[in-house]
Amino acid sequence: MASETLVIGGNRSGKSLCTFIEDAWAATGTHPIEGKYPKEGGNLVIVGANWKHVGLVIVPYLFRAGAFKIIKDRTSGEWRAFDPMLLGDKEREAQAKPAPPLIPPRMIKSMSWLLKSAGYLNSCELTNGWTIYCFSSEGDPPQGFQANRVHLDEDLNNEQWVPEMQARLADRRGRFTWSAMPHSKNEALIGLNERSEKAESIGNTTDIRRFVLRFLDNPHIDADEKRKMLERWAALGEDVLRQRSEGEFMTDSVLVYPSFNMSVHGYNREEMPSGQVPDDWCRYAIVDPGHSVTAVLFAAVPPQGNMILCYDELYIRECNAIKFAKEFHDKVGRQQFYAFLIDAHGGRITDIGSGRTAQEQYSQELRNLGTASEVTGHSFIPGCDDIQAGLQAVRNMLYIRPEGTSKLRFLRGALPNLEREMKRYKKKVQYVAGTTIVTDEPSKRGEFHLVDCLRYLCAYGPIWHEPPKQLAEQPWWVKWAEERRKKKGKGAIYLAPVTATGNYG
Repeated sequence: MASETLVIGGNRSGKSLCTFIEDAWAATGTHPIEGKYPKEGGNLVIVGANWKHVGLVIVPYLFRAGAFKIIKDRTSGEWRAFDPMLLGDKEREAQAKPAPPLIPPRMIKSMSWLLKSAGYLNSCELTNGWTIYCFSSEGDPPQGFQANRVHLDEDLNNEQWVPEMQARLADRRGRFTWSAMPHSKNEALIGLNERSEKAESIGNTTDIRRFVLRFLDNPHIDADEKRKMLERWAALGEDVLRQRSEGEFMTDSVLVYPSFNMSVHGYNREEMPSGQVPDDWCRYAIVDPGHSVTAVLFAAVPPQGNMILCYDELYIRECNAIKFAKEFHDKVGRQQFYAFLIDAHGGRITDIGSGRTAQEQYSQELRNLGTASEVTGHSFIPGCDDIQAGLQAVRNMLYIRPEGTSKLRFLRGALPNLEREMKRYKKKVQYVAGTTIVTDEPSKRGEFHLVDCLRYLCAYGPIWHEPPKQLAEQPWWVKWAEERRKKKGKGAIYLAPVTATGNYG
């Protein structure tokens, strides 16, 4: 009964079949759970990777015989699904036959085709008023309609289908299902998987539910065939084997920082006095400017110099220089910083109206608010432009030292956006002639702002410098006296002696 369902698995694990059976139950008004879908007049949307996927997978599963095998039950005499795990079914396999279509022909009122000879189905109207719509993810998602069920099958070419289809379900309290092999190149699929993992950890099974199916658990595949397939996949690498057999996301080989793990690189707030970064630690702030998102990463080095702690962040959307300076000023307060760093490329972008660079505008607004660092004042040090050097600097600092710690640490619970980016920061993958080639260049698909800040920080190589002594806060009357003196004006001071008449000489 979950609102969203994720079914991931390897090849021939049964993920498509079970979700298409759910589609058929919904569309024919025969779902075993009463009230899950309306009996009549509903809309079912099925999205495939492309039109070939519609013709080769979706249409055969729903409208042709043979989606699975059926056999007569010895006790009841009724036809049921053939199950080789049941006693007696394996011996009677010759008596099994293909199951009839999941959508019976008697319920089909009309069908509309994009290309009937190839099986490219546009829509199918059933006699109970339900309509099944098929789409290719290569196109743009349609808008302005309502749906009772949406089923995404396998990978998508356009990830905008996910939020758009989820929005189509709100009015009818519909249900969303995605059945796919775990492709790590698809950010939307990874995001849904992360949400489902989080829901599992807190015991929430009403909002989103995940099912993982394994190739080896499919009893309909012969053991010898399983052995052959495992050998073939193993020859292509461990990642391929885990993905196609176990239904796991293959991320280690494509992640930029595969060793990152908060269980190792995390730092507990309780390890610091009063749970805050001490005043004698040397602080740095790194800025990645932009209008869509301006990201700021805050880091500090303790006097021992044994680590660099990333302890806070800013993630400012639809940002300008004024908004940045205000949020930055409110975040840092009276904290003493050694230096500010900035993305050199983003900081050089010039505003058409004013003719000033982003760095100049940010510096001016910081000056207006009186926010400065010891070395750079209101300005910034340009971050390193050598991407590969920066990536290697981060990897070196993530390295686990013999004592079991790393140079680079992350304050637990304080960096949600940086943690999300680190887990999704992948290398560019090229697909040439059916072969997957992983490059060393990081992918820029998605939001990756704080990881850039981290790269500038590590390339800079921050070390501890003794912070300047923080001046005690002035009493209230000092500011009051200063304002009172300004209101009085400069005036005139006469130093000549007074005459006998009482006038000045």
